[in-house]
Amino acid sequence: MCAQPRAVRGVRTLVSRFGVLAVVLSLAAGVASAHDLGLDLTLNGTATSPNNPRTGSAGLILSGSYDFTDRWTGFLTAMYVRDFATRSADSSSPGSNVFLFSGGAMFLASSHLMFMATVTGSPPTVQRNATAVIVNDTTANLVVRGTNASLGGSVLGSYATNGFSNWEHTVDLAVGVNHFESNQVAELPDTAAARLVRGFCTQEPARGYCPLVNGVKAPLTQVRFSATYTATLFLKTDVGLDLSGFVYDHPDPFSVGSFSAVVLGRQGPEVGLGLPIAPWRLTARPFVIIRAGKFSVRLAYQLGLYTSDAGSNHLVSVRLTWKLSPSLRVSLTGLGQTDVDRGAVVNRGGTLTGGVLYIFP
Repeated sequence: MCAQPRAVRGVRTLVSRFGVLAVVLSLAAGVASAHDLGLDLTLNGTATSPNNPRTGSAGLILSGSYDFTDRWTGFLTAMYVRDFATRSADSSSPGSNVFLFSGGAMFLASSHLMFMATVTGSPPTVQRNATAVIVNDTTANLVVRGTNASLGGSVLGSYATNGFSNWEHTVDLAVGVNHFESNQVAELPDTAAARLVRGFCTQEPARGYCPLVNGVKAPLTQVRFSATYTATLFLKTDVGLDLSGFVYDHPDPFSVGSFSAVVLGRQGPEVGLGLPIAPWRLTARPFVIIRAGKFSVRLAYQLGLYTSDAGSNHLVSVRLTWKLSPSLRVSLTGLGQTDVDRGAVVNRGGTLTGGVLYIFP
């Protein structure tokens, strides 16, 4: 039987970063069997602001994994998200349903080396997102109607010293690709501000949101490169840093259609990532995990820099896990998010997630 590397403790987090919440293996060294089933419920709320009048969403995530052998594990995840209806002064969005499916496999090459591959997709969904544009110092509210779909995949390699000393090391390297397809059109109400937008877009059809007035097909491919270092101290504390860089097939991804939490924020159900309101170009996340008996606490802070000088966001998250029995664990995660542009706060939000995990004996 192949002993598991210490990196396996963080597999669920590593996988979920690319859209999968499926693999949770036993913490006991030398035990490779760990079939499991998990259920997570998540609620996201966003404070209304001039450029983001949406109010939030609720989601359900069902995940499971199965060990075919001591070295091979397969996992599947299904996620449902209901975006709440939003309303601004002269526009409204009825909300929408979003589905995300993913699956993959993990190969335990040795007690030090692990590889993992995932495939993630979201079927075409009609979504409406209420937003606001500013034209000649006049704010006009509109609804962007989009038919959106995505398909992506990722590969990850992990090396762990796994020597059970007072200072162990784990290094993870990953690359992921997501392709988004979105056909979008702006629905303008019959108001004076909306008529001003139509007149402006007649004269400047390529400016700002103007292409959306006539409709636009907005494909976008995102490539993400990630590296994570984790130090395990005295078997009870993990301290680490995750760095991710993003590149796109468009020189200005922010100008491609309407990038929003509804349209392109579905990069995965992990609460630690938050909901970006613009395309990221860089994220940095230090974290610490403290284990004490049946309880563990994970604290993390993330700095995200958006493309196109669209500002930055700051995330703080806390995750509490309670091991009720060798087979049953419950968790509660809270996240606070603030988006800043040119020194001013433009959006605030929060996410609360509760989870149950059952590991079959």
